[in-house]
Amino acid sequence: MFRSIRWRFIIIYLLLVFLAMSIVGFFITDQLEKIQLESITQSMRSHVFSILASSTLLQDDDWEGNKEEISELIDKNVQIGYDENLYIVLNTDEKPIIGSTVSSVVSLSAYETRRINNLLILEAMRGEVVEAIPIENFDGTESKVKHMAYPVKNENGNIEGIIYLTYRLDSVYETMDNATKMLTRATLLALAITIVLGFFLAKSITGPIKELTMKAKEMSKGNFEEVVEVKSNDELGQLAMMFNYLTMELKKNISQVYQEKSKMETTFNYMADGVITFDLDGNIIYANPVAKKIMDIQDEKNIDGDQLLSEIDYQLSFGFLKESNYTNNVIVNINDYIYKINYAPFKNEIEEVGGVIFVIQDITEQQKLENMRKEFVANVSHELKTPITTIKSYTETLLEGALDNQETAKYFLNVINNESDRMSRLVSDLLRLSRMEYNQADWNKIYLNPCELLTETLEKLKLRWETKRQKLEYEGCKDDITVLFDKDGLEQIYQNIIGNAIKYTPEEGKIDVSCDLVDNCFVIKIKDNGIGIPEEYQERIFERFYRIDKARSRDFGGTGLGLAIVKHIAEAHDSKIEVDSTPNDGTEFRIVIPAIIRGELDV
Repeated sequence: MFRSIRWRFIIIYLLLVFLAMSIVGFFITDQLEKIQLESITQSMRSHVFSILASSTLLQDDDWEGNKEEISELIDKNVQIGYDENLYIVLNTDEKPIIGSTVSSVVSLSAYETRRINNLLILEAMRGEVVEAIPIENFDGTESKVKHMAYPVKNENGNIEGIIYLTYRLDSVYETMDNATKMLTRATLLALAITIVLGFFLAKSITGPIKELTMKAKEMSKGNFEEVVEVKSNDELGQLAMMFNYLTMELKKNISQVYQEKSKMETTFNYMADGVITFDLDGNIIYANPVAKKIMDIQDEKNIDGDQLLSEIDYQLSFGFLKESNYTNNVIVNINDYIYKINYAPFKNEIEEVGGVIFVIQDITEQQKLENMRKEFVANVSHELKTPITTIKSYTETLLEGALDNQETAKYFLNVINNESDRMSRLVSDLLRLSRMEYNQADWNKIYLNPCELLTETLEKLKLRWETKRQKLEYEGCKDDITVLFDKDGLEQIYQNIIGNAIKYTPEEGKIDVSCDLVDNCFVIKIKDNGIGIPEEYQERIFERFYRIDKARSRDFGGTGLGLAIVKHIAEAHDSKIEVDSTPNDGTEFRIVIPAIIRGELDV
């Protein structure tokens, strides 16, 4: 309780009041004592002067001869207070008392009575008025007594004797005691009043401070709506105004920080890349969802930072990062995905390394595309190199004399012509595929009957399957179907897929072609019992130049771009091509084209 500011204020007030009352009391009692003692001194002097003025006996040079008259004079005429005593001491060797208000000491030597201070007598005999306040014992009670020795001189300046007065100061110090008691009571009353007033005064000071403390606690909990009431223009009022100002500024700054943090977290949360931030003790400060998924982080608190660093880069440790500004990037393989991880330390407000941030970028597709690009360049180079080599070798042979043999020359020229056509088709297909990939192909989309076009295409390919003694079954379409498609593009799809079925189906094999309307889509199925396609290659057959068996596929002819072109034609018309195949059992291609509903066509 006494540790609170309120009680400290009260104690300070009490100490101040007590100190003030003590100083005032000391001053009052000291002055009162001085005044009373001065008054008594003046009274004693007045008695001396009164005695001297009342008779000429004490002014005579013969005190010893007049001692009886002087004694009678003192008894009859001198009136002094109850606490006073007067002694007339003759200046002889024995220092006899020749008159006194105390009759029992008359004729005694001043040295024989204990009520007279011998030292004062001796000093007074030197011609000086001497005073003293010794403590004396009266019937077992000690009291202070005022002593005054007044030398009396004759006309010749010689000291005839001493008028010696004593005054008991009991009344003076009784008055002093009463004054002290009164001051003590006043002090206690003042202290009591100080406690009450100090309580309310301290409350007026500590109340606003307590209110500020409560508001500060609320503010620490995130409640910035509390406002301190300004009740005055003094320092406390200014403190309250400054607190309200700081509250508003802090609220605004925290709001800005929260907004920035929210923006950053939202940005990190929706980033395609993973972001992890560590402090130098290996604790995760932040990890976005992508990073947690990639690194399989379930509980951030139980992650061993050094172990995670070693998985990313064996050279890394948090101890190493503390002493350097090491930055780097590494390519790692995690769960069959390829990631590029960039990391760098970040600094705190005092420009010291505070931790390290990792940015994890999934480059699996990028790497795959890069590999495909390299493979494509290699395939194009190979596809062009083969016919060029053939043309060059046959041309050189002709130039070396084969022209003279007409049959040989004709055969060589046919080979050169075929290889030239093959190169022309390859370049043409590449250009066409490139235009489609960049959406620069010109499509002449018309409403057409895909069944009629399918029948026409089968008629054109009839010679090919009959040559291989294959059996092709086609029942035709049951419904009158219309699609919006480029006619040449759709025919190329038919030609390519049915042509591949004929090409890769052995002699006397079987090919089934059927079509139907399924969920407002025209679906054409081409199924054969050919060599089939392994499952792991089925997704890649639509890539450029991709061949499962390169040597065998090249023997069948073609540029290796057919299915890639077919896929892009279908996608350009919101269609798709699906494949389902089993090795040595055959392959089924499905061409799915959105059909036009009769009502939509009429509109």
